[in-house]
Amino acid sequence: MIGINDNKLYSNILVFKFSNFNLDYTKEISEIMKFSTNNGEFKELETINTLGMCSYKKLFVVGLGTTEEFSEIKLFKALGTAIGAIKNSIDDLDILDNLPEDFGYILGQSIQISIYKYAGIKKEHEKIKLQNINVISKYKESISKGVIIGNCINFSRQLVNMPSNIVTPKYLTQQAENISTDEKLDIDIIDKYRLEQMGMNSILSVCSGSSHSPRLIVLQYFGDAENKEIISLIGKGVTFDSGGISLKPAKGMESMSGDMAGASYVLGIMKAVGSIRPKKNIIGLIPVVENMPSGNSYRPGDVITTYSGKTVQVISTDAEGRLILCDAITYAKELGATKIIDIATLTGSCANFLGGINAGLFSNSDNLSSSIIKAGNAVGENFWRLPNNEEYFEQLKTDKADLKNTGTDSGAVVAGMFLESFSEGVDFAHLDIAGCSSYSKPHDGYDIGANGITMRTIIEYLLK
Repeated sequence: MIGINDNKLYSNILVFKFSNFNLDYTKEISEIMKFSTNNGEFKELETINTLGMCSYKKLFVVGLGTTEEFSEIKLFKALGTAIGAIKNSIDDLDILDNLPEDFGYILGQSIQISIYKYAGIKKEHEKIKLQNINVISKYKESISKGVIIGNCINFSRQLVNMPSNIVTPKYLTQQAENISTDEKLDIDIIDKYRLEQMGMNSILSVCSGSSHSPRLIVLQYFGDAENKEIISLIGKGVTFDSGGISLKPAKGMESMSGDMAGASYVLGIMKAVGSIRPKKNIIGLIPVVENMPSGNSYRPGDVITTYSGKTVQVISTDAEGRLILCDAITYAKELGATKIIDIATLTGSCANFLGGINAGLFSNSDNLSSSIIKAGNAVGENFWRLPNNEEYFEQLKTDKADLKNTGTDSGAVVAGMFLESFSEGVDFAHLDIAGCSSYSKPHDGYDIGANGITMRTIIEYLLK
């Protein structure tokens, strides 16, 4: 539980320290701080046992670096790292917000994100020991807003971390319905029958080998009736990707339960949108499928007529993400979207090239791409814009259809070119998060597993 109060509630306290500037503390805390050896270096963490010298048992001192280099990003990382380090050693914690300005929004996000840990599916349920946090601050509204955003990010992280025998297309649909009810969003679930009637053959083809029926989830929020701009967020929702007939290697295939990260992130963003209710018009589109091999599976060499009317020759059934996204992009345009951003764990080549440091950004719009990069810089998430020279599209040409679903090299770029060809007439951005959607070890307050990277950026973009 996270609360915001004006005074002490618990038996431990966390305070901040700069390396070149003295913050004001209460007299009680100031007396204990005389024993501190923390130099205030960025992320430096010190534990002081008070030995009964004050009403707190332990005092945790967190370094923020110099005031000249201080930023919201550094606060987010320093606080998150500190909570991550102590969250299994204490039961409760006061956090003293004596910073000179209102950083409550960042405090709330960092606290909420850092106390999350995936407990797994176990008979003995493991809980984080730190269950009660109180922020001593006058900025209650901004902290509460940050906690809401952090909670939505953790909601998405939980979905990605769970196994695919639980997180099926039906399960994701149920989560979307819950969000619609809780946050008062309009929802439309386009089931298999309607997908067939509409001619969304790309989505249908990808799931043709699975026993789980596909859906296209549509969540709509209209917060500005006078504005004609509609932003559509599209999330890749492959709840398990075996590769289909183009079967993936067995080693590491268990991680393909996370191939619906883009879908879960869009769900979480729409949950946040419903809670914060910005003055924007936003549509979330989430095609959800399972990509499996069977006698009914689509095959390499098949030609699919997409919802746009364009035909696609399938070269690899393991290039399935772009196939479900292209139908969703076409439908987003039909719904009136003027800007489209998709989030997808799309290509191994992007993961190999950028690793976990940058997300790939492909766009036909300088303005949209610069806005996303700017929002990312504001929250500490990195994007690398990929090229979109027309020459790359040559790899997608074929005599047997309007285009192929994969090329021979430059995989992340060619995938972006494929998606861009369905986005004519609107500003379009594709975010490839294949290499950065999870952490293998704790990182800046994030625990092991899904991290929600791109969510804070997109929320920043939508709110600012």
